Amino acid sequence: MIKAYLLDVNQTDLYKLSSMLQHTGKVTVIGMSAYPQNVVDQIVLLQPDVLFLDLQLPGQQGVVVAELVKRRLPDIQIVVVTETKQHALWAFDQNIADYVLKPLEEVRLGQSLERLRKGG
Repeated sequence: MIKAYLLDVNQTDLYKLSSMLQHTGKVTVIGMSAYPQNVVDQIVLLQPDVLFLDLQLPGQQGVVVAELVKRRLPDIQIVVVTETKQHALWAFDQNIADYVLKPLEEVRLGQSLERLRKGG
């Protein structure tokens, strides 16, 4: 079972992603937040296998959160779930496990989980 933490300021998207992930039977959501402030310590404390992260946070907080989490949990997988392709090159350079565009689709999310299962 994959342990996941979700971060998205859009609470509708956050709960939709949580529901979709848990519906697969392959993921346990161990934490989620709509508030990027001080979330890194919570993520480190919970030690998820994967962070599902919307980069569309105020300012550059999505990128900053990803980099801080990776620094403290080098083995964590990060899946970007966002509305734009704006950060795709950054994600590729950061060895992000996957980049999923909204609106979320079950088939695409399943592909992402398969990629995680294989180790990125």
